[in-house]
Amino acid sequence: MKKEGFLLPVFTRLPKRSYWLVGAFIAVLGFLVAGLISGSLERRSIEALSRVMVNRVVVVDPGHGGIDPGAKGSGGAVEKEITLAVANKLADFLRQSGARVILTRETDTMLCDPDTSGLLAKKRQDLSRRVNMANENKADAFVSIHVNSYKSDSRQHGAQTFSQPGSEESKELSKSIQAEVIRLLKNTKRKPKEVDYFTGRESQIPSVIVEIGFVSNPEEEKLLQDPGYQTKVAFSVYAGIVKYFAASRE
Repeated sequence: MKKEGFLLPVFTRLPKRSYWLVGAFIAVLGFLVAGLISGSLERRSIEALSRVMVNRVVVVDPGHGGIDPGAKGSGGAVEKEITLAVANKLADFLRQSGARVILTRETDTMLCDPDTSGLLAKKRQDLSRRVNMANENKADAFVSIHVNSYKSDSRQHGAQTFSQPGSEESKELSKSIQAEVIRLLKNTKRKPKEVDYFTGRESQIPSVIVEIGFVSNPEEEKLLQDPGYQTKVAFSVYAGIVKYFAASRE
């Protein structure tokens, strides 16, 4: 209706179902916006702390490789492929913060001599060379990325960090990474554990293993193969590393 040059709004009563749909849409939109804001703020808070990483030397170790595939999932996931993908993403985050990153492997390979006889001997040589990279470069941290498997119970899920008993610095690094994994991934309540393992025992620097999930769990196996989720995992590990070094400066 028009009157003296002014347009008057015409209000139409919506059906009750339409009100419900509009309300649901607004609620979902609000949830998505809140999530984006929260994620953006989280990244900014980590970026504000990331100056502590400048000139830090971090050895990132993608577990397994070459003739050693590691764990396999029923859906085709292979540990050595997942660990390399996540390790590369973690390395990118660390480099962006000014850290010097050493990857123990950048391709699908095993760090052993071709003429080394027997798989066990190859694995031992491979592990020795990985940890030696950290020791010889006097790295500030050694972070080994792995994938878990528990075939007798496919319900097991969630990332978990491990450190060598007796190493207080490794324990603190493990706790820091686990805290960020819990907070950012929101799909695990696992606690950091101390276990005796070769690279931790031989390492002269703070070192941890991060088991980023279970390929024996069908749902988590799919997640671990998803590049977007791999980025989230890498960022949560990165955030834990940053907060560990930030706390060590206090």
